[in-house]
Order: sequence, then C-alpha cells, then structure tokens
Amino acid sequence: MLPTKTIALLPDHIANQIAAGEVVQRPESIIKELVENALDAGADSILVIAHKAGKQAIHVIDNGSGMSKEDLLLSIQRHATSKIKTSQDLERIATLGFRGEALASIAAVAHLEIKTKRRDAEHGWSLSAEPLQELTLEPCMTEVGTQVIVKNMFFNVPARKKFLKSDLVEFRHISETMYRSALGHPECRFTFYDGDTLVFDVPVSTLQERIKNLYGKEVSEGLLPIQHESPEVLVSGFAGLPHLARQSRAGQHFFMNQRPIISRSLAHAVFQPYEHLIEKNMHPFFVVNLTIDPTKVDVNVHPQKHEVKFEYERGIYNAIHHAIGNALSKAHIIPEMQFREQIASQPFERLSISTHKDTINTGASYVNRMTGEIVHSNIRNSDSQEITSRHRTAFEHLFGAEQELLAPKTEHVPISQREFGSMWQLHAKYIFIQNSDGVMIVDQHAAHERIIYEKSLRALNVQAVQGQTLLFPILVNLLPEDFLIFTHLQGDLEKLGFRFSQEGKEISVIAVPFDIIAGTEHLALQEIITQFREYEEIRPHGSRDNIAATMGCKAAIKAGHVLSESEMKSLIQDLFACEMPGVCPHGRPIILEMQLREFDRRFGRTS
Repeated sequence: MLPTKTIALLPDHIANQIAAGEVVQRPESIIKELVENALDAGADSILVIAHKAGKQAIHVIDNGSGMSKEDLLLSIQRHATSKIKTSQDLERIATLGFRGEALASIAAVAHLEIKTKRRDAEHGWSLSAEPLQELTLEPCMTEVGTQVIVKNMFFNVPARKKFLKSDLVEFRHISETMYRSALGHPECRFTFYDGDTLVFDVPVSTLQERIKNLYGKEVSEGLLPIQHESPEVLVSGFAGLPHLARQSRAGQHFFMNQRPIISRSLAHAVFQPYEHLIEKNMHPFFVVNLTIDPTKVDVNVHPQKHEVKFEYERGIYNAIHHAIGNALSKAHIIPEMQFREQIASQPFERLSISTHKDTINTGASYVNRMTGEIVHSNIRNSDSQEITSRHRTAFEHLFGAEQELLAPKTEHVPISQREFGSMWQLHAKYIFIQNSDGVMIVDQHAAHERIIYEKSLRALNVQAVQGQTLLFPILVNLLPEDFLIFTHLQGDLEKLGFRFSQEGKEISVIAVPFDIIAGTEHLALQEIITQFREYEEIRPHGSRDNIAATMGCKAAIKAGHVLSESEMKSLIQDLFACEMPGVCPHGRPIILEMQLREFDRRFGRTS
C-alpha cells in the first residue's frame, strides 16, 4: 500500500542552504553582496581583504551607518531588510540590495562574524553565527560602521565547495567585481587586498580620475567623454579610442543608477559605432552610466541583480548609440554620415560586376572574368586594379557559407604530397594556390597560427626557446588579475622565449620570442595574458595548450599583411609540416578547395 503522505516541509537549515545557492555561488558573490550593503549604508570608505581568493576568509570593513543591537539580530534572518517595506517600494528600487537574503545566505554556508556600531551609540555589538549552532551576541568596542568576517565558505556543503575553481580564477572574479564597484562609485574610497598584498587603494575622485587610478595613464589619455539625454535616459561616462580595444570584455562597464548591469543588447549599441574602426573580435573600452527613472526598469529579474528589464529598451539603445557615435564623430574618428555598402546576398556569379576591364589583377597572376581561368602575369601590384569590398564580401560568402562545396577533397592524394603551381594573395588575407584539380585557398593568419601553436607546444613540452633581446626593456602595466596570471605562467612564458625583469608589480620585458612581429613587443605580453584568460574559461585543455594557442594568435601574421612569393611558399611548406594543417588551434578551417569542374559548372562550361 502506498503511503498517503510523501510531501514534507524541508528543515530550515536545508531550505536555507538551497536558498543560499541562488545568492552565494562563489567568494565573489559574498564580496559583491557585502560591498553593496556597505554602499547602501552610506559608506564612503570600504576595505576588502580576500584570503586565498576568498576561500579561506573574507573581511569587509565600512564606515557606514552601522546597526543597532535589534537590527543586527534581524539582519541574518531571511527576507529581513530596511530597504523596502511595501509593494510600491519594489516598483521604484533605488538601492543596490533589497531582498534581505545576503547575510542569511552567507550564514547558511559559512562561519559569519559581524561587528557594528552606530554613530550615536556608546559601544558596538558583535554577532557570531554558524550553521546549526546557537548564535552569540555581545557588546564590543569597534569603530563606527560595520565589519563582516566570513570564514570557511561551503564547509558544510562539500558538493558546492568542490566546484569552486582555482585560486587564479576565483581571484579574477573577485577583482572584476571590485573594479566594477570602484568604477560605479568614485565618490567612495575603495581599498582592496589579496591577503597581505595591496591590490589597489583609490581615493574619492571624479570618474575620469578613478579610471586613471585603476587602469593607468595610457587608458585615461585615450578616453572620450560621452553625454546624451533623451526622454528615456541620461547617458554619461567615457568611451575609449579604438586603440584601447581589447580581445576580452574586461574593460566594458555598464551602470544603471550606479548598479553594475550586463546587457548584450546595450553592448551592441556601443559596438556599432566602432564597427569599421576595430576588428570584429575586439571589444571597445567604455564606462557608461545610465540614469533612469526607477519605475521604468525592473531590477528584480535575477538573484545576482546583473540583469534588468527596461520598459523602453529601444529608446535606451538609441541613446547609447547616439552618445558613442557623437563622441567618436567629434573626435574625428568616424565621418558624420555613413553609407551602407551593397553586400552580395548570393554567391559569386550573382554579383553585378563592372565590365570596365576584363581581368581582376592579383599581382603575379590574375583571374580572367570571361573564362574563369587563372592566368600567369608579370604585371606589378602597382599596375593592378583593386577588387572592391563587395567582391571580397562575395568571396568570403562563397568560401565561408558553402562548406559542402568547398570541403577539402583529399581522399586520394594527401594534401602535403601535392605539387602546386603559382601562388598569389587576395587582399593580403587569403593565399590562392593553383593545383592540378583547381584552386586551394589558405587563410594566412590561421595557417601561421597553427604553425606557431605547434612550435610553441613543442617548446613548452621539450625545451626552452632562445628569445630575442630587446635594445631597450619595455615596461608593461598589468591589471591585478593579469598580474596574478603572469606569476602563474611566468615559467612557461620564459620557455617560449620571453625574458623579464621585475621590481614589485612592475614588469619589464627584456626579450621576446622571435615570432613576435617587430613593433608589437609592447603589446605582446598583455595580449597573450588577455587571450589566455579567455581560453582558460572556454577551452577544456591544460594551461600549456592555452599558452601555445594564445602565442599562436598573437604572433601570427594578420589579415592585411602583404607576403612575397617566397614568404607564401615558406608559409605553405611550414603548414604542411604540421601535424594538423587543416584547422587552427581554435578549430576554424585553414584550407578550402574548389575543383576546376565546379568553376566550369558555375560559368556554364560543359567541358
């Protein structure tokens, strides 16, 4: 006989652990909640100390209003808050926190100690709480404000604890949150320690000064002020010049009424004015503040409160787009009016091509428009007619979208054993190679990336590579999270050919691998670390594989780099000597082939 009752109420301590999982996901979550509480309490000075990336202990001290004995007792109860009292308050939230869950969630999964004192009190109060233990409350001597100490996070939830990442990853999350908090509130002093090591101490300042204190002089000198007001929103802040664009989104910050938010749609509004100024895989630097009527936005969407819903998102999108575009235009970075180019929507034969000349020259060889045949030529590049961007778009559409047509057909003759005819470049981006079957197209950047990747991997696993000593050492300014990555990877970087001198947190590059392109030495270390940070999250390989991949991406020749015939031949030979010449380290194709009979079919030739 089946039991009549199978549903039961969970014990409070289990319900609290489940609820805590929504708010407290990692050490960074605790720091975020405690810093927000301090700001809501009116603090203008906040100290944060993270021991062992927050896993061992977290200490947050503020000089805010503090709490009374009665409020302190209530503060660790679920849904206890001073920030909202009615449903109407929920519709116009003006504080960072409002749910009353942070301290209760922390107390459910860690050892919690709070010391607090109000300005008008003779002494403060100290509260200690542990899961399943009686809390203790007693008077204490302490400064005005609140101190919170959190120890042994997830000690009673081992299933959650084992999913925490390495100290390197967890500290990076903490650092990013501290940067966001400091940028969002320049009116508050922030001091941040990694154990006993000072990460930053930024005084009360303007937003521009705060950016300079956190990101350095080079970034602050490349800022453009933005300002635009519409019926929906007031947009203000700073956007970076194109040269400040990075391969990660670490330098992108949105604040809505001083609350850090994340929005792909609004990020796109920022990117659009930069679209033709930076590469597609780059991300512009910006700090954008949105001031909006709290009744026109819903912040009660996600426990982390990063995602919000706007009543008039299209109007806000347009306001941001206008603010960024106007700033770039005033700085003469982009023209005031742009015309969209016609883009081919069909493969090559559907294009309307001018018949002014019968050939499109490509340096050493050219393509005859009437027959589609590849003909050798001694015409110099200076005499050649440039292919328009529409034609290039069509080529990329043809070679990128029709994979079933262009998949390498190498079943009978391995690609490395073929004999090749003439080679030429298309827009200093793709290498065309005539062979007996038709034409092979090689992405020069992806090819060089594969070559350097395998070379770097051999250097890391077998022996170190001798670097190229620089005439003058180059000082590199690293963000705190990047400095931590640097110390973690320094030995492997030196195996690749880097050499460093170090004084405190100041790093000077004194030698670089020979693969680093001349003139980019000052960016090499920063970009490799930035890319490594991205790959560490999305690539399921070890650190050395990631280092090799980032080295390949940084050092490889880029689209737009003109190659001589001998350089093209050397590149192709080195590519075919690789273990996996068909794909780059990121899995993108390097080689595409199109057989001559396919050209004949498309041009209506029957033989």
